[in-house]
Amino acid sequence: MREEYTRRHFPMAVDQSSGAMTPDYTQLTSVRVPLDQAADALVSPDASGHTPIVVLTRRQNRISNGSLLIAVVILAGGILWSVLAGNFLLISAAIPLSLVFFVLAIFRSFLVRIPEGAYGLLQQRGKYLRTIESGTQILPPWIVVSHLVTRRIIPFDVPVQEAPTQNNVRSTVQALVTFTISDAYRFVYSISASDFDQVFQAACQNTLRAMVRQISSDEVNNLTRRDTSELRDALSNASEPYGVKMVKVNIIYAHPPVDFVRSQEARQLAMLQQAEQAEQQALLQRMQTDGETLARQAVIARVGRERDELQVQVQKAEIRRRVVELEAQADELRISKLQERLNSYPRAAEWEWQGEQLEVVRGLASNTHAVVQMGGGSTDLAQAFSLRDSWQDQSVQANTDPTAPTRKTSSKSQQVHEK
Repeated sequence: MREEYTRRHFPMAVDQSSGAMTPDYTQLTSVRVPLDQAADALVSPDASGHTPIVVLTRRQNRISNGSLLIAVVILAGGILWSVLAGNFLLISAAIPLSLVFFVLAIFRSFLVRIPEGAYGLLQQRGKYLRTIESGTQILPPWIVVSHLVTRRIIPFDVPVQEAPTQNNVRSTVQALVTFTISDAYRFVYSISASDFDQVFQAACQNTLRAMVRQISSDEVNNLTRRDTSELRDALSNASEPYGVKMVKVNIIYAHPPVDFVRSQEARQLAMLQQAEQAEQQALLQRMQTDGETLARQAVIARVGRERDELQVQVQKAEIRRRVVELEAQADELRISKLQERLNSYPRAAEWEWQGEQLEVVRGLASNTHAVVQMGGGSTDLAQAFSLRDSWQDQSVQANTDPTAPTRKTSSKSQQVHEK
């Protein structure tokens, strides 16, 4: 679509696929017409489709021939009619009437109409006199309008083919320059419209080539968004001697060769693929590193847990050891106190021992089938019988006197076995 736009609006553009250039053409033209047709000529395109910017007027008698002819006819008719009729009053009426038409014809020759949107250049005897603005002017017949120069903004297409970049890539650039003619005298008498077309085209192309030479091929596509104030100033300096003022410069098309663009796209695609592969490798490496880090952290955590468990076990063992020590100390304290008590009351231990023996005897007395194993000979036997007699006496006493105190006995038995 861009190539179609280029071929339509820029016939000088290069067809990059074939490398052929279309024939040259002229954008700024002039035309020669009578002054009364100049208004239409300044707004009508010529055969090439371009509107003329300068009109060269053909020399034309500004006295109205129609009014003069009417005046002559009226005067001749009045004279002839008065001679034939013999009435000279008709001559007196025809002369003023013909004089009116004659004065009207002469007066209209002093009126010059300059079309709107144009300058008029005046000449007297072939020499430039002055420049007048649009509108109706009163000028003597010996002062003529030699040129009409447009005052509108003029667009100018500037195609540049195979402009080398900084890295020597041939690029195509097309710009649209708009300007106005600020000094009609200098524009008309310094150069013709067609010659200015060639001069201005060359100046624009040289300036664009110099600008393209300062950039790389990667920046060519960005020229359409680039500030063109420096380019406009350079063109203003080049066209100022011809009375031309730059309005605006727009770069509307900038593109490297198609083959170069394809190679650049292929290279960028390869670079993107390499970058993607490098990124994937980096991701895999990072994943591997993260896995190793996680495994190392897991090992460290496990070792830490085991160390904590070992410390807990050590603390428990220390607590158990401390408990054992405290229990041993308590037992030692209890034994020492018991020993002190025994030392203080030696009969109390014997009393407790006899109480235990008495409890055994009670068990024997209530169980006739019990067998007592004696290990001390006749002494133990005699002691057992004496204990039995003592227990029986206590039983009788308890039956006769309920208020009598009884010995507190233990429930323990010593070496009693039922047969």
